[in-house]
Amino acid sequence: MELRHFRYFVAVAEDRSFARAARRLRVAPPALSRQIHDLELELGVPLFHRLPGGVRLTPAGERFLENARAVLESAGRAIAGARFAAQDSGSDLTFAHGELAAYDQVVEQLLSGFRVRHPGAKVRVSTQNDADAWRSLRERRVDVAAVFVTESRQEDFESHLIVDCTTRGVLLPADHPLAAQRSIRLADLRGLTWIHSGPQRWPGSFETVEVALRERGLNPRVRRERPKETPSSNIQIAAGEGWALASEAIAAPYRAASSGIVYRPFDEPPIPFWIALVWLPEAPLSVRRLVELAIELGLAVPEPATETADPLPMGTGTV
Repeated sequence: MELRHFRYFVAVAEDRSFARAARRLRVAPPALSRQIHDLELELGVPLFHRLPGGVRLTPAGERFLENARAVLESAGRAIAGARFAAQDSGSDLTFAHGELAAYDQVVEQLLSGFRVRHPGAKVRVSTQNDADAWRSLRERRVDVAAVFVTESRQEDFESHLIVDCTTRGVLLPADHPLAAQRSIRLADLRGLTWIHSGPQRWPGSFETVEVALRERGLNPRVRRERPKETPSSNIQIAAGEGWALASEAIAAPYRAASSGIVYRPFDEPPIPFWIALVWLPEAPLSVRRLVELAIELGLAVPEPATETADPLPMGTGTV
């Protein structure tokens, strides 16, 4: 039994599908299925019920999942300890980020400044969706990640808020009747298509978007997931196919120039969320240095007085 067997098993258990887990792990589905089969043979018990639409853990699989996660976290700590011991100056950094869109320049500025401050440091950057970034952090495959968060404090993690991405409006086709108004009510969008980022990228978070909208009087009847291969949903909006939530940063280009898309604020309370640097305790010294630099550069959001009850994860500035 090797470490990859634990990693493969956990991925299948979390995705409840060999196909989805294979895509995430970037392995061929037959190879993944074979590895899980070998694991079951070695254990002498079945770990999954194979179903037409996916898989379900057996009682033995549920118990094994707890231990498999513990093994991966322990291995991650061992890896992190070895990396830290091998660092000459404590400045090497492994950094993950998701699809930041309008906020790319913030992270570019931070990493560029870090390299200037620590010219001998090796900075390794990986692009992941937020779900994978959290997983990489837990397994200590990266030191720190820039991710969208819906609360200012993260359980089991340390964090530093670097960008306020509060959502106060929507993007609409310029020729839609609602675009003639200075502001809109979210309930008036009920009959239009809501174009949003896929919930697969932010497991468990998409429901909070729906809750926030419902509390503001909107339960969208028609929904469409933004294609993963496109950088934004704005082309679909320009074609008159729907609307999307947007932050001030995403709204800026549509305030400054005429186009087929307009930004309109909504009358209801804004939906707050942030981009944060997130890391596990006992992270390498380089993470502390990165956070100190962020503060020096002015990348610091005041701690909210209270936690928001209406969180919103944003992967591309529009959800």
